[in-house]
Amino acid sequence: MTDDGVDGRIGFEIDGETLRIRDALEGEEFLLELDREPALEPALADLFLVPIDHAVSFEAESVAIPSYSGVSLRDAEGDLVARLNESMEFPRGTYFLVLDGVMKTIVRVPHTAFSATGMAESETLTLTFDRPTIITVGARSLHTSPEATITVSEDPAAIAEAVSVLGSSIKEFTPERSWPTLRGHPPRIRIGEELDIPSPLVAPETGVEVVVRPTYADVYRLSTLSFYLGARMVVGDEPAIRFENGFVEPLPTDGVALEERAEELLRTWLFLDTLARTEGYVESDRYEYEQVGAELPFYPPNLADSSMSERLMEYLEVDPETVAPFTPAWPTEAVLRPVPEAAELLPHLAHVLAPIRVRGSSDPTVDAPVALAASPWLNRSDSGWGPGAVPSPDETPTPAGTAVLTTDGYENRLSKTNTARGDVRLTAVTTSAARATELRRAFSDPEVTGGIGSWEVLENPDADAVARKFSDSDIDILYCGLPIEDGNSVTTATGTVSLDEFDDAPALVVFEGATDRSVGISMVESGGLSAILTENALDQKSSRSLVGLLSLGFPVGASVGLSGVEKASETRIVGDPSSGIASQVYLGMQINVVQSESPTRHHIEHGSVPSLPSLLGMELEILPDKFHSLSELYGKTGRNGPTVDSAELLEILEEGDSIVHFNGRLLLPEDVGTEADIERLAEESLAEDDDAQEQRPPRSE
Repeated sequence: MTDDGVDGRIGFEIDGETLRIRDALEGEEFLLELDREPALEPALADLFLVPIDHAVSFEAESVAIPSYSGVSLRDAEGDLVARLNESMEFPRGTYFLVLDGVMKTIVRVPHTAFSATGMAESETLTLTFDRPTIITVGARSLHTSPEATITVSEDPAAIAEAVSVLGSSIKEFTPERSWPTLRGHPPRIRIGEELDIPSPLVAPETGVEVVVRPTYADVYRLSTLSFYLGARMVVGDEPAIRFENGFVEPLPTDGVALEERAEELLRTWLFLDTLARTEGYVESDRYEYEQVGAELPFYPPNLADSSMSERLMEYLEVDPETVAPFTPAWPTEAVLRPVPEAAELLPHLAHVLAPIRVRGSSDPTVDAPVALAASPWLNRSDSGWGPGAVPSPDETPTPAGTAVLTTDGYENRLSKTNTARGDVRLTAVTTSAARATELRRAFSDPEVTGGIGSWEVLENPDADAVARKFSDSDIDILYCGLPIEDGNSVTTATGTVSLDEFDDAPALVVFEGATDRSVGISMVESGGLSAILTENALDQKSSRSLVGLLSLGFPVGASVGLSGVEKASETRIVGDPSSGIASQVYLGMQINVVQSESPTRHHIEHGSVPSLPSLLGMELEILPDKFHSLSELYGKTGRNGPTVDSAELLEILEEGDSIVHFNGRLLLPEDVGTEADIERLAEESLAEDDDAQEQRPPRSE
């Protein structure tokens, strides 16, 4: 075996006729099978139309790709030629084969005719060239983990200097950075004795500076915007954004107004970047451009090659209210206390482009979380998160509808691999025989939901059995119906089990009858990813919907909101609400909100939710025959859709990347099997609506 070495992130190894592409940062590997043992030569990144981390060239007459998640073919200019889902022949030319999987891999085929076969017959795609050809393979890490760690003192000015380096993970600063795959995960920040920035990390040279006052509050409020811009954060007397051409955009000095303006600029500039890239690496016809294009004072793609300062100057001419209705919801919004420990959360929040507010005590000894978060899927009014009101991490109990954020939660996620959809392991523990029976029905009636691979319900387990479950990291969802005592202990048939004893917690624990955040924090500190706390026991429908959505790969916040759990009981989360516990091949999930007009006709409003937090900025193409032919940004809901018959609705329900909210209830694919099932449920819902209408008192004139 020979090794071309790892160029920071990507390396190439030869193993006979196999080329192994290794991502050192992610710990992943991608294989190409060749017709001969290759002699690798370093290749220039400039040969590719998109950023790559490392590339090699070699001669081959055929290339076989044993497994892949998506393959598209583009011509020398980057225009889409075909999606390779069936056997095809291509005339002589220069092509780029784009492989989307555990890393971004691109095969450049110059001046060659070739055939592509095998997609329909097997999981192997084979390219056969008309002659031996020097091909070039480039790869780019998905960069979902920090590449290095910055140590910083508690001085706000030092933290500002560390924030300046967060943008080092961004591959380029054209509008293409609005694609999440080009942003990467920022480096970690750790509080220590003094500032120490590892030598490979440097602040980007974008010509933009963000000026902050040397306070925790100002640095935190502007950190996500600074990351996205790749801006150097500098200390000054007045908050502002400075451009290399000398222009200065003043920012409010009032803290609440400052965070609102920072969010407004981030939303507007991200959105306009997604329009400016529409003729770039991935050409698209966008729904949002049709809605706002005529109201913009410029043609966005014309700005693609402008400098950052020139582009942002043009963007400042756009009224934020013009674009706000068409921008996606933030998957996570955060509230940080103004304490130094909160700085360790900044890279993780920048990664998901989370706007940041600052509230609560600046006393680091106060017994309160460092941060809270909101999700667009949780009830903001119940949490107190509304216009002019933001909850404080100091509140006890933690406001319902919010999530507690901890550094441990993010770090645990970096070190764990999500279980594949379909292999999720579910365990429930409860004291009551009746409750055990109810949960068994919830999980299996009419059949087990598609994301779950195995499940069990333990009735009245003893302390040893409970301890084993709470220390089993192979469990993906542990559903706990046992009584909670003293915030971090559960009562079993033979005694109390302290949750502080364990090192390897399940990925996610659902606690019924819990309001104290400490029980969820204990699970995350023990290695878990998330916890859900419901004040009351859930009914059969809600518990089934919750575990069903979690096992399909939905984020925790969306799973709570869409399952009806939050309506059934006050709910709190520990962990980022935009993260899930199951992986899947889909970039995001579609949501279809259906209202039946008759037993056989159903009107749809549709939307989408990214399945991973890094996907803000991705585009969605949805069922053009039923909806429309234009792509749109992930993360929008409430788009008006078509009216379909029961057969079409059943087809949508069976799509692997789609769920249906049917007349106020979640329908999982396993809940119905035929058109008749849909029509029966529609008849029941329409009858309930009629009864409710008849029971309303007459309106007074």
